[in-house]
Amino acid sequence: MPRRPLYITGKVRLSSILEDKSHMYQYGDVIKFSGKLKLPQGQRNPNGFDYKSYLLQKGISTIMFSREIAMIGKNRTNPFMAAAFYLRERLITFYETHLSSNLSSLIVGITLGIKDNIPGETMKAVKNSGVAHALAVSGLHTGVIYGALELVFYRIGISRKLSFVIESIIIIFYSFMAGLSPSVVRAAIMIMVFMLSKIVGRENDSLNSLCFSAVILLLINPLTLFSVSFQLSYAAVIGIILFYAPLKRLLAPLPKYLNESTAAMVSAQLVAGPVLAYHFYSISLVGFIANLLVVPLVSLILISGLISGIIGFAFEPLGALFVKCPGFLLDIVERIVLISSSLPFATIIVPAMPIFSTFLYFISLALIFDLIPFTDKYHLKYKKAYAIVLMLIAILPAIWPFGTFEVTFIDVGQGDSILIQTKDKKFILIDGGGTPAYSNSDFDTGEDIILPILYSKGIKQIDLVVFTHFDDDHAKGLLSILKSMKVKNIIYGLSEDCDVYREMLEIAKQKRIKTIQVSRGDSFIVDNAAFEVLHPVKDAPYSSGNNNSVVLKMSYNSVSFLFTGDLEYEGEQSLISSRSDIKAHVLKIGHHGSLTSTSREFLSKVNPMYGVITVGADNKFGHPSPQVINLLKESGITVFRTDINGAISFKIFRDNVKIYTTIFGGET
Repeated sequence: MPRRPLYITGKVRLSSILEDKSHMYQYGDVIKFSGKLKLPQGQRNPNGFDYKSYLLQKGISTIMFSREIAMIGKNRTNPFMAAAFYLRERLITFYETHLSSNLSSLIVGITLGIKDNIPGETMKAVKNSGVAHALAVSGLHTGVIYGALELVFYRIGISRKLSFVIESIIIIFYSFMAGLSPSVVRAAIMIMVFMLSKIVGRENDSLNSLCFSAVILLLINPLTLFSVSFQLSYAAVIGIILFYAPLKRLLAPLPKYLNESTAAMVSAQLVAGPVLAYHFYSISLVGFIANLLVVPLVSLILISGLISGIIGFAFEPLGALFVKCPGFLLDIVERIVLISSSLPFATIIVPAMPIFSTFLYFISLALIFDLIPFTDKYHLKYKKAYAIVLMLIAILPAIWPFGTFEVTFIDVGQGDSILIQTKDKKFILIDGGGTPAYSNSDFDTGEDIILPILYSKGIKQIDLVVFTHFDDDHAKGLLSILKSMKVKNIIYGLSEDCDVYREMLEIAKQKRIKTIQVSRGDSFIVDNAAFEVLHPVKDAPYSSGNNNSVVLKMSYNSVSFLFTGDLEYEGEQSLISSRSDIKAHVLKIGHHGSLTSTSREFLSKVNPMYGVITVGADNKFGHPSPQVINLLKESGITVFRTDINGAISFKIFRDNVKIYTTIFGGET
């Protein structure tokens, strides 16, 4: 039967593994490939990353993995774009040849906006120090290039019209080299409008230019509106347009550089700050000082880095000599970033705020800076008081959050992670997922999935971390949590001869975290929630590491949960024969719904109303087993699965339980 073509709208993101990395495909290459088209996943956790939306903002609607790619043609290119991409690749090669890997990754980020090779720890330090905008191509960089060109052309006496043409070509060329990010395109359009207004002798209106650039970007791709880069870029410029002048007057006693720099940074942050908090759940407190030091250095690095690269094309030994200058400055920037980010007060966690809080915040700003006119003298007298009251109401959810007892089964793919939040804001984390040992991905479940969820809830401290056992898909992600957050206690069952176990003990020793080894018969209470350790039996030998899993029964009010880790048939039989009370309303199905777990006898003893299977979509193990799913349904158990439902939250209100899933309408 002949295959029919499938027509899709938008671009396809193609992934592959190249055996021969000496040949990388270039812009203009025509390739042939085959594979299965997939729709990208959307948001899978509360306040989590929405991969589908992220790709749609780039015009990508589907994804594909192909094992074999064949090139069938070359050089079918737009010459202008081809030149920009060629120059970009030459610059990258030049920097990687003549600078250390760390410094070359930073200068590639500053000059070209490519951050893929910046080490994870360095990138984290950059974000915590509040200088991420300076170390990735943004409107700041485009403005610096324009300023340098203006200075050169003015000195050599080029006419305004000719300089407009040359500068426009260079700025557009650079925008292509830098990947056409919204912030770069915004700056390029505003600069060209500004230059054009000078030629025609009309006064430039910054707000009109800003709106014009936004209209252009949104006409090209309306979904750009939801891009973090777009929102931050426009928020910062709006802040400068509205608040720079009054802040500059307020800071008049300061020296000129401090006055102008401080006014610019504070005005930008007044509007961009809430956007940063909304997306990243944190605000840098050291960003102000770090930016005062870093921004001038980055401007010098950008210009000297580009010049040294261009010189290197003509005569590489001379370019290699020149690139030592930006290399030296980069070393200083890196030290500033690492020192500022390591300070104990570097960042504050800001929980996900309701829309009304943001609205009230901006209303109070408008009142403080007299952007809302008052004609009534009585209300005019109390305008600042109104602003303070509105600001306090706006931040109330952050400083006095409402407490609900909640159990969330986080979607970490093929692994386990369960967050328990008590009514009095105590937090327990059972397992943390993790990239399995057979995967070569540098994706960190703890860093990339769990931490953002914790931050979005305003969590600054974990009261108890539970390692059910030390398999990578349960324990590895917890190591990042231990490193990044304050943790009071760790409990685990049987010790294991593995790297994760040893690293856990080492981190606990360094950070003075109390570790407690538990076994059957132990119990503890956290904020009226009673926990019983039902497994493992101390010093009992089991045939597999999965049967070493810590099994916890939690009871709160009249609702109970049974958390089983990767417990298999042997461990289930041990629980049944122990005569412990294992009956529970909610059962975490053992070992991701594998056929080696969840026997009929065990289910009848637990007798749950709900079963939760934590499992990765399209996993290579075939989890969950169809036989287990059928058994659960035959037993009248309502099943929730993280591969279908995303994260699953149970909220307990007295004796009532409400269940929320991140993905609506998923059939189990």
